[in-house]
Amino acid sequence: MKKLLIVGAISILLVMITGCGFLQSINGVFQNVESNKIVVKKDDAKELDIRLGFGVGKLTVASGSSDWLSGELEYTSNFKVDVNYELDREMGSITVNQKNKGKWKTIFGEQKNTWDIQLSENIPMNLYINTGASDTELDLKDLNLSSLNVDAGVGSIVVDLSGEWETSFDATVKTGVGETTIILPKEVGVLITASTGIGDTTFNGFTSIGKNEYVNNAYDNADVIIHLNAETGIGKTTFILK
Repeated sequence: MKKLLIVGAISILLVMITGCGFLQSINGVFQNVESNKIVVKKDDAKELDIRLGFGVGKLTVASGSSDWLSGELEYTSNFKVDVNYELDREMGSITVNQKNKGKWKTIFGEQKNTWDIQLSENIPMNLYINTGASDTELDLKDLNLSSLNVDAGVGSIVVDLSGEWETSFDATVKTGVGETTIILPKEVGVLITASTGIGDTTFNGFTSIGKNEYVNNAYDNADVIIHLNAETGIGKTTFILK
């Protein structure tokens, strides 16, 4: 009986998320919406450590900035965004973090919160992204990643790591509840170490080489390898080669 109750509760939660009613209600049409642009200018840094802390709403991250980081943010007044940059010798550290003063109001769709962030593709970076309840699109294929760490809570997330990569790196993607899609390159070696929870998991184009490990066809002879550690919770997960 307890198992049935748990599965029933999970099913209701998934319908709320994947049906988009939960997050669409947050990003409806509201008054008192602030529109802000953020910029972290280029300087003498040779490498970046970037940390994005996002709460509830819609987050988009991609390449294309002529600075180290630029973005357009829209949010209601109860949200507060802090942007900090420090340069220590040749390492630049960027933090964009958000606080919400009205968490309970957010649940009932009384707030708006969207971030559209662009990053420079011309500098190596360690990228950390932490989200709460959000629809998240991470188009990272043109960046120069040294490492990637994504910790997502509730909602749908797409992580695009396809394209050409010149150096190997480790990536970690952890998700809680919702639909997860991770796109990986065909021509670069890929090793996935997967720990999956409840829901369907599909490895399109990958071969199992052992318990919880999967590789693409390019892996055996690859000079460049992406090692992805994927930990998923509840919901559908799909790994795609492109």
